[in-house]
Amino acid sequence: MIKKVPARAVSLLVVFAVFLSLFFTALPPASAAARGAWAPNTAYAVNDTVTYSGGTYTCLQAHTSLTGWEPPNVPALWKSGSTTTPTPTPTTPPATNGVTFYADINYGGNAVTLGVGNYVLSQLNASGIPNDWMSSLKVPNGWTVEVYENDNFGGAKWTYTASSSWVGDSVNDMMTSVKIYTGSTPPSVSKPSEVPSQIWTYVMNADNAFGNGGDYALLLSAVIKKESSFGAGLPGSPSAGDGLMQVEPNTRNAYLSQFSAKFGRAYNHSSEQDQVYLGALILNEKIVRFGNIYNGLLHYNGGDNWYPGATDSYGRPILADQYANAVYATYKGYGGKN
Repeated sequence: MIKKVPARAVSLLVVFAVFLSLFFTALPPASAAARGAWAPNTAYAVNDTVTYSGGTYTCLQAHTSLTGWEPPNVPALWKSGSTTTPTPTPTTPPATNGVTFYADINYGGNAVTLGVGNYVLSQLNASGIPNDWMSSLKVPNGWTVEVYENDNFGGAKWTYTASSSWVGDSVNDMMTSVKIYTGSTPPSVSKPSEVPSQIWTYVMNADNAFGNGGDYALLLSAVIKKESSFGAGLPGSPSAGDGLMQVEPNTRNAYLSQFSAKFGRAYNHSSEQDQVYLGALILNEKIVRFGNIYNGLLHYNGGDNWYPGATDSYGRPILADQYANAVYATYKGYGGKN
């Protein structure tokens, strides 16, 4: 039978508990552990657990127990219940196989790799990617990246199926959300070997804007080849200011409001992506108005009022038919379906 200690005596015991536990050296202290049933004259360490009268107690202060210091009597030394170390929440390690985004061009600066998934801004931030930050990216074979201008996959969208050492003026520091996936991709076409990767990115982005499944990208590539040799023909050309698709200034100005309505922002002529967007907008309108791709090409080159034998203000023949023949043949050679 356990001898009960008067309440006043218990209070005095509590006061001296810490003092005695520091200087009582009869037995060495033990490591924190489950110690079984409580016993007097035993060294206990912080977080040791004992059982007593059917209950479990956790040691709050290291001490050597004495008769009368049973756990229920000395709350300064013992807390009812066991103390368990919570299991740490597993953290997702950084992806090692995926798309790597870089802060600078040419794969420079800070880099963050993301695996398959849809990432809104808060998720990008949690992964270490600030808003409006990316300038280049590496895309593994068979992967597709959809970069969005706004959060929650809104605004302009740019699609990458290959690495890009420079995403261009219109995409640089514009990424606010992104989708990454593998396997089959929406386009059912492949990049023609002669089309530069950056040009292919531009035309695929334009294709996505008009929802043509990749076929429009082939047609736009054929137009850019004819108009500017994929940009190689621009330096020193009198028409260099008209960009990859050689849209004349008067025509360009006539479509600025339509461009803003379609893409939600003002046209930036210094952006090659916007040059392609604008040309795609105009060509799409011609195709819709005149019934098919070939007729659309005729009027993209010759104007809305073109007809066989038409001449310009200097009396020179407008050879829109030759233009359409060349572009259409290239488009079909790329695998064009219409």
